[in-house]
Amino acid sequence: MRQELELFSYSVSHDFRAPLRHILGFAEILQAEAGDALDETGRQHLQIIAQSATRMERMLDALLEFSRLGRAEMRHERVSLAMLVEEARQELHGQIAGREIEWRIGDLPDVQGDPARLRQALVHLLSNAVKFTRSRAPATIEIGAENGGDETIFFIRDNGVGLDMPHADKLFGLFQRFQRAGEFEGMGVGLATVRRLMHQHGGRAWAEGIVDGGATFYLALPNSPEEPV
Repeated sequence: MRQELELFSYSVSHDFRAPLRHILGFAEILQAEAGDALDETGRQHLQIIAQSATRMERMLDALLEFSRLGRAEMRHERVSLAMLVEEARQELHGQIAGREIEWRIGDLPDVQGDPARLRQALVHLLSNAVKFTRSRAPATIEIGAENGGDETIFFIRDNGVGLDMPHADKLFGLFQRFQRAGEFEGMGVGLATVRRLMHQHGGRAWAEGIVDGGATFYLALPNSPEEPV
C-alpha cells in the first residue's frame, strides 16, 4: 500500500508539471505582450494566476521530494547529533544571517541512524524554529537531548508564535500548516517529512506548545538500530 501511495505521489507531481508550466508560461506571455491593454483589475487577476501556478509547482516539488523518501537505501551507523546540528545550522545560514538569535545548545549524544536523513529532519525543524521566531528579538532556540530508557529524546524549543495543542498532531500531516501560517511561507510538507524520517528509524516525532508561547518539537530515536521501514 505504501509503495502504491509513493507511486501515486510521484505520478501526480510529475504529470501535473506540464499543464502547470503551460499556465505559467502563457500567463507570463500575456503579462509581457498584453499587460498594457488590461485595466488594473485584469492585471491583478493575471498576476494571481501566475502566482498560484508558481505556488502549485512548488507544492508538486515538495510532494515529489516526499515521495522519494522511501526509495534510497537506509543506512544505520553511529552519528554525532552535535555534528548534525552544526551542519544543519550552517545550511540555514541564509535564514539566520542578520537575525538576533540566542542559541542554547546542550550536550548532545551520538545516536544510531542514517546521517543524511537525520540531517534532513534537523534542517526542517531548525528552519521552522528560525522562521516562527521572526517576530522575537531576541529569538531563543534551545536544543537538547535526554535518555528515555530504550530511546534517545532530542528536542528543539523556541520562543516563537507557538501552536494550538488540539491541532498539534495534525501539523505532521502532508500539506498541513500552522494556525497562523498565512503570515509565513512554506508548503506544509516539512513536518510530514520529519515524521516519515523518524518512522523509518523506528522512532517518533511530536510537538508541544501554546499559542504565542513558543513550541517544542521532539524526536525520539531507539538506542538500538531498527530495521528500515
